[in-house]
Amino acid sequence: MKEYVDLYDNFRNKTGDIIERRDIVPRGLYRLIIHVLIFDRKGRLLIQKRSKIKKSWPNLWDLTVSGAVSSGESSQLAASRELFEELGIKYDFSKSYPNISVNTGFRIDDVFIISNKNIDLNKLKLQKEEVSDAKFVSLNELIKIIDEKEFVPYQKDYINLLFYLRNNSNLFVND
Repeated sequence: MKEYVDLYDNFRNKTGDIIERRDIVPRGLYRLIIHVLIFDRKGRLLIQKRSKIKKSWPNLWDLTVSGAVSSGESSQLAASRELFEELGIKYDFSKSYPNISVNTGFRIDDVFIISNKNIDLNKLKLQKEEVSDAKFVSLNELIKIIDEKEFVPYQKDYINLLFYLRNNSNLFVND
C-alpha cells in the first residue's frame, strides 16, 4: 500500500502538493515527521528497537515513536496514530502543541514529550513489522547505546536537548 505525505513551504503552509512517502522532497519544501517521547517518573526514556525487516536502520534502537505525517493528517493526529500502531498506547494529542519543532533540511520534525508516565512494558502491544523490543533507559545508558552504534544516528547534543526539555518545558523566564 502506497503512503502519501503533504508538502509544506518554509512557513509551514501546505503547498497542495502530495508525494509518496519514500519520494525525494523537492528543494525548498518540507514534509512533516513526528516523534513521541515517553519519560517515566524516574526520568528514563522509553526507547524501541526497530524490527529487523525495516528498510531504514533495522535492528537499531530508536526514540519511543517516530513516523511520517500522512497526507491530510495533523502532527497531533499522526502522533496519536503512530503511538497506538507501534506500541498499543492510546494518547490524545489533539490539544497538544509540539514541545519542539526542528527543521532538518527537507523535513520538519515535531516532537511531543509525555513526562512522568509509568508504563508496564509487558502490556505494550508491539507492531511486529515495526518494533521488536522496548525498554526504559537513562540518559547515560542511551549515550552508551549511541556510542556502541546500536541507536539510530541522532546527534548526542540533540538527545541531551530532548532530556533537558523533559525537565524544563518552560525555557523562557518572564521579566
